[in-house]
Amino acid sequence: MANLLQFVSTTTETPSDANAQNSLEISGSSSPSPENNGLTSSVTIADLQSTIEKLYAELKQTQAELKQAQEEIQALRIQQTFADSWPYTDLNDSQFPPLHPPSQPLPPWRGTARLNSIKTFMLEKRQQRRIQRQETAARFLQPPFENQGYQYIYTPTKARVPVGQLRNRLRQLDINNSRILNIHYLTHNVVALLVHSDYAFELKSHLQKFKVRTKGDFNPCDGSILMDHKYEHCSKEEPDDFAFMYHSDCVKKALTYIRAPVKTAVARYFDNQGWISKSVLDESLPTKVINPTDVFNVDEDAAMLLSDREEPPLNYNDHN
Repeated sequence: MANLLQFVSTTTETPSDANAQNSLEISGSSSPSPENNGLTSSVTIADLQSTIEKLYAELKQTQAELKQAQEEIQALRIQQTFADSWPYTDLNDSQFPPLHPPSQPLPPWRGTARLNSIKTFMLEKRQQRRIQRQETAARFLQPPFENQGYQYIYTPTKARVPVGQLRNRLRQLDINNSRILNIHYLTHNVVALLVHSDYAFELKSHLQKFKVRTKGDFNPCDGSILMDHKYEHCSKEEPDDFAFMYHSDCVKKALTYIRAPVKTAVARYFDNQGWISKSVLDESLPTKVINPTDVFNVDEDAAMLLSDREEPPLNYNDHN
């Protein structure tokens, strides 16, 4: 690089007379005038100097990039040497314990055990409903019960829970809820279960297995079940009348939840007991279906009208 700069510096100096003379001799007769020769030499030297400066700048940039690359290579070598010198240790379970299970439970369709239990429960419920339908169909094909009618069975309760929860409790005792037509509360700690008379003995026997004693002497029309202090100074008949009215309202409301044709039989039973009026009984009875008029039975007046509108048949003998 120093030799190149020295060459540029010597070139930029003013040429001697001998050199100028030699150049004139070489050029011969075609050499330009002294003025044109000075102009041509100055332009050529400037271009050469500019090119040298560009090359020098590119050389400096290349040297800087090369130095940076060497530094990066050296750093990578040091890093590799440090990694090779680090002792290898085997990973064990004590250093990396297993991850804890998620706090939120998995959905039922993710757990195989839970999914199988749900399927088993659904199959059991389906089988139970199937058996109930079979028993209902079999009762229809049996002769009439000797003990006709319906009756309320009164059982004690510790609390007044909703009817839906009470039916769930009865289901847990393996009691067929389809045989219990109505459930309502009459007073504190007493619930009434409406069943068919033929099922009453079976239900009482089943409840006795769980030490549930029914109240056979309970009277729903007795004024003492009201337990209201405002009736203390009244006559015996007045609380009884209010108890009878309350019981009548309960049985009328029960008819709205019982389906036909059982509803008709229950309404007749309530009417025989004197708990509902004649109008309530008529509303519970099915309406008579009027048979549609026979399409082939035409009224005489309508037949005459149709016959007048018909055209008389042609008599072919008149045309002959």
